[in-house]
Amino acid sequence: MNKKGILAIVSICVLAIAAIILAVLLHSTSTDLEQTQAELAITNIALQETETAKANLEKKLTETQSTLEKTRLDLSQTQEILQNASEAARKIAAERSTLQKDKRALEREKENLRAKLTEIESELQRIREQSQRSIAAIQERFKDTVGAVLDEAGRLTLDVKGKILFETGSAILSTEGKELLDAISEEVLLNAAYSDYAIRIEGHTDNTPIGGDALRNWNLSTERAIAAVKYLQEHADVSAERLAATGYAFYQPIDTAETPEAKAKNRRIEIILVPPQDFLAELLTSLQNVMTSIETKVAQ
Repeated sequence: MNKKGILAIVSICVLAIAAIILAVLLHSTSTDLEQTQAELAITNIALQETETAKANLEKKLTETQSTLEKTRLDLSQTQEILQNASEAARKIAAERSTLQKDKRALEREKENLRAKLTEIESELQRIREQSQRSIAAIQERFKDTVGAVLDEAGRLTLDVKGKILFETGSAILSTEGKELLDAISEEVLLNAAYSDYAIRIEGHTDNTPIGGDALRNWNLSTERAIAAVKYLQEHADVSAERLAATGYAFYQPIDTAETPEAKAKNRRIEIILVPPQDFLAELLTSLQNVMTSIETKVAQ
């Protein structure tokens, strides 16, 4: 065999081997490609799943952020509520403390007022007892000549019929009137128990105009009161500082009937002994009202 034949055979062998190798390589490459494609498909699926998971995570993140923001807002509102509640609690505690102090102060004031009321009531009772003794003595000594009345404030009023002291239409004391004023001074006005009492002399007439002129009733009632005051000061040794005279004409009747008997009652002189505690009755009423108010507040 010549060289050309050998080379041809070698060439064919080489081509055959190359074809086999190429076939093996192609088969291997095909297999790798298929595997790669399978892996790529798997990767694509995983990628899609990842994208979906990412989208879900982003959605959850958005929801979480919204929830977190709402939670923060709720927390802020809760903190504000707690702060307000704390401030309100402090105010309530301060108010309660103030109320407790006010209550204790009211209790002390109530005790002070109760003691004052007891003192006033005791003084009024003393005045009443003394006046009742004086009234009994007046009624015993002067019988129907002088009436005596004690009011709630401790004022003792001696009602002297005008006819006994003065002649009709006159402001000049009669002899009998002077003797009666002397006796009243001795029995009551100069009594040590009444030494610090003020003495008011009040003149009163009936409603019949004197000489047809009602103004003359004013004059007569006032002049009679002044005449009694002057006599008590100058002849009965009653201190001038204790005395006062007032005329009321017919404007303070004790009997409004249009009868001779009623008119006779209204023609009178009133001698009023006013204790230095003349305000006691008003004060007593005022204090009782305050006590009621305090007790109401304490109960609240």
